[in-house]
Amino acid sequence: MANRIRKLSQIVFLLLFLGLFLHARFPYESGWPSDIFLRTSPLAALTTALSARTWIASMLPAVILLLLTIPLGRFFCGWICPLGTVIDGSDRYLRRRKPAGRESVRFRSWKFFILVAVLCAALFSWQAAWFFDPLVMLTRVLTVSLYPAMALLTQGLFQFGFASGVAEEQWYSLYAWAQNRLLPVQSASFEQSMPVLLLFIAVLALGLVSRRFWCRNLCPLGALLGLFSRFRVFGRDVNQECTSCSLCQRRCRMNAIEDDYTITNATECIQCAECATVCKPQAISYRFSRRKNQGHIDLSRRRFIQAAATGIVGLAATRVGAGNRNETGRLIRPPGALPEEAFLDRCIRCQACVRICSSTGACLQPALTQGGWEGIWSPRAVMRTGYCEYNCTLCGEICPTGAISKLDLDAKQQRKMGTAYFDKSRCIPWYRLEDCLVCEEHCPLPEKAIRFDEREVRTPEGEMRTVKFPYVREDLCIGCGICENKCPVVGQAAIFVTPAGEERQPVGVFAGA
Repeated sequence: MANRIRKLSQIVFLLLFLGLFLHARFPYESGWPSDIFLRTSPLAALTTALSARTWIASMLPAVILLLLTIPLGRFFCGWICPLGTVIDGSDRYLRRRKPAGRESVRFRSWKFFILVAVLCAALFSWQAAWFFDPLVMLTRVLTVSLYPAMALLTQGLFQFGFASGVAEEQWYSLYAWAQNRLLPVQSASFEQSMPVLLLFIAVLALGLVSRRFWCRNLCPLGALLGLFSRFRVFGRDVNQECTSCSLCQRRCRMNAIEDDYTITNATECIQCAECATVCKPQAISYRFSRRKNQGHIDLSRRRFIQAAATGIVGLAATRVGAGNRNETGRLIRPPGALPEEAFLDRCIRCQACVRICSSTGACLQPALTQGGWEGIWSPRAVMRTGYCEYNCTLCGEICPTGAISKLDLDAKQQRKMGTAYFDKSRCIPWYRLEDCLVCEEHCPLPEKAIRFDEREVRTPEGEMRTVKFPYVREDLCIGCGICENKCPVVGQAAIFVTPAGEERQPVGVFAGA
């Protein structure tokens, strides 16, 4: 019975995770906290607090989970974690393997090694948990890989339905519902979708080695929860009816049952109760009782020092490499983003802001190395693919760590992301001496940051013509990028946005103007 309840719990929380993910769209009702799972991760909370040197109040749910782990053990991994549920489902459809038995115990220290390395890096203000945190990982792959693919397939299905000519009214009604609940406003495409997807596939493919290989051997969040679960009071008990058949040990997905079958490694057990389900003499039960510490941490002092050194070396490699925080500062960040150093300390690369932006202006993209190694997969604005919607404040509302501050609409509309400049060698009025009003028409500011200087000029053919030459009022421009996005010039836009504080000169002034 407990095993069935556990499976039901996994399904419910996975569906809740997916429902909240889909809820992160414009218009957004903040009463439904789409980022609640991300704020529940103790690993993200701890590394962000260490890296930012401050307590992140929005991560309080993570503290609650950590406190519950002390009496209840690693219940989160077995009953709630959405990635764990996906891995369980994936393991069922991978090829059959012999039971892992005890031979994979030697890999268990890896997750503690990774945890120590990540925490040591955070002490020196290098946020590295984003690569390993399971909740961040699943949110990221849904945002930039799986959801766009699902939207594309769904659009194709509707196109087929419309073309069939059957039940057209029902198809259009269903399409209208999907547009309001499931589908993006426009087809979204993200620059880093393939690397993110390959990382996710690699995590699932580890199931070919053993069940839940990621969870039992590599997940630093599981390692952190395991440290606290060593003091649990609820857990597995074995009575004298045990026949030492070893079936429970062979079925344990976490290799948490020791060789005498009565001792459970509390740092590994995820309270899944599958051992109790397969026990034929029914010698296994789960109950509250005082128990001695049965947790064992597979990390020697030497390995601890090696892990700490790995974190510090990783920090040094990113800071002194070709890309560093000064390089990252050249990226255009979302409105409300903290100063660059504080932003990188807090950003966990979950892509929640990218996801919700894709339902409005769709300017945010995960960076690769455009701003340095330390800024990998942090959000940046790419105005040619989208723009920052003037009446939207959603990225700050959904950021789980406060890397992007919450702004009211008035404050956001005055927040400067960057400044627009014209490339006069490409701009239609400046280069071809023909009127083009697109950028000015789309500028959302009431007082218009793009103005015209109307002059009479002579064309190369000798014709006199009155042309409206556009220019930018830098004191008014907030860098929303809609002008760059809507620029009709093919290829690189004739107007471009640079980050706030970066002075640029207009390019290619036409000599005859």
